[in-house]
Amino acid sequence: MTSIPNLDVDSQESNPNRLLLIDDSKEITDILEEIGNIAGYYVRSENQYELIIQEIESHDPSVIFLDLHLGPSDNFASEEIPREGLEILKSLSINKSQAKIIIISGQSRRTRELNQFLGRDLNLSVVGSMPKPFNAAKVEEALLKLKKESDQSLDEPFTI
Repeated sequence: MTSIPNLDVDSQESNPNRLLLIDDSKEITDILEEIGNIAGYYVRSENQYELIIQEIESHDPSVIFLDLHLGPSDNFASEEIPREGLEILKSLSINKSQAKIIIISGQSRRTRELNQFLGRDLNLSVVGSMPKPFNAAKVEEALLKLKKESDQSLDEPFTI
């Protein structure tokens, strides 16, 4: 990996390559944030389920990394009901998001691919998926590819 570009905040916010990281693990988003910065993206992350939609609306991301399992609900302390990335996909669809979406998950490849298809059925641009733990070099490669092809649609989705 290369060094992080030294950009001021104003130039970062006007960057057309805006990456939003959605994962309940701050450790994961911290790592991905560094990789995104290196790849030349203006990066934001959200670890709190309740703030995800607000962050999407205020950030208007061009690329979203979305975890499928976003942790238990705070509202049901006795019943740990998981919050699923599928709910975020549904919200993105309702809001007609144009972001390219990469699903990241520790779940099986089959589950990741199924969610890719579900996202596409919701008319979203789900361009691929990655397992957790992920390979930092492959994440950077995917981000650079999306950046290069930002004005074009990807012909084939990828799964790592």
